[in-house]
Amino acid sequence: MTTPSTPDRNKWTIFVDGSSNPQGSGAGIILESGEGALIEVSLELAFPTTNNQAEYEAFLAGLRLAQDMEAEEIKIFTDSQLVASQITGEYQTKDERLTEYLNLIKEKLTKFRQTEIKHVPREHNARADILSKLASTKKKKGGNQSLIQETLSKPSIVKPTEVFLICEIDANSWMTPVFEFLNTGNLPLDKKEAAKVKRRACAYVILNGKMYRRGFSIPLLRCVEESEVASILGEIHEGINGQHIGGRSLARKALRAGFYWPTMQADAKEHVKKCDKCQRHGDMHLAPPNELRTLSSPWPFSWWGMDLLGPFPT
Repeated sequence: MTTPSTPDRNKWTIFVDGSSNPQGSGAGIILESGEGALIEVSLELAFPTTNNQAEYEAFLAGLRLAQDMEAEEIKIFTDSQLVASQITGEYQTKDERLTEYLNLIKEKLTKFRQTEIKHVPREHNARADILSKLASTKKKKGGNQSLIQETLSKPSIVKPTEVFLICEIDANSWMTPVFEFLNTGNLPLDKKEAAKVKRRACAYVILNGKMYRRGFSIPLLRCVEESEVASILGEIHEGINGQHIGGRSLARKALRAGFYWPTMQADAKEHVKKCDKCQRHGDMHLAPPNELRTLSSPWPFSWWGMDLLGPFPT
């Protein structure tokens, strides 16, 4: 059984190049289909980049354009030995930002049926190099243009800002009395409880609908409800940067991370006690089960000692 061949209109050859200089950064992309259609794009990068980052941006722009053209088989040529070798796995990536670019490119490459990445000498990629340098030029108004000039306002690896909805605080939460007093001025009917809430409220403030605790030597700490405690402690204790630290250290680290709730110490200690890895691989306390007993000599005067002093000056 033979696999169906890909139509020429879905086969694309892509040349990419990026450049960065004190005047600005840009990317040049050339796409050519199997039917002979030619697309040239000069992309201005409106943010500071290094030359390697500009090369990656050009590569990503080529992949995005290929997706828009519904390409199935692509061949990508770049004159950056570093980018080509890192994508094919010949070189390792140590820079954090380049690693993010690399992961994004690998994700996009999986959306094509067949891909091929090749490094070409700069003289064989001259047209794309010119387009990358043209990225800072202004577009001419009117007339027919075969050259597309665009602007990329932010890096491709920047994720969209997540919007968190502010939910109402649980009625049984420790935050509810203070939050209600600071937000609406309502106090409990009991006079003693109302006085207690007033005293506690001096240490808190509400910003953008969220309650924070303030202090003298620490920044504002976001107050969290009981339902969030387990996930916060779990991420700090055994997350991507977790070190399975002890209870007291875990509570202090949560505090430094910008969180606060009244029972931090007790909750952190309980969390460590319930951690399976800490119980299996933690240091074992070799304290004896019974009280220690003193050992006496077998009989009196079995050992003798003598100190020799002198001669002393007269």
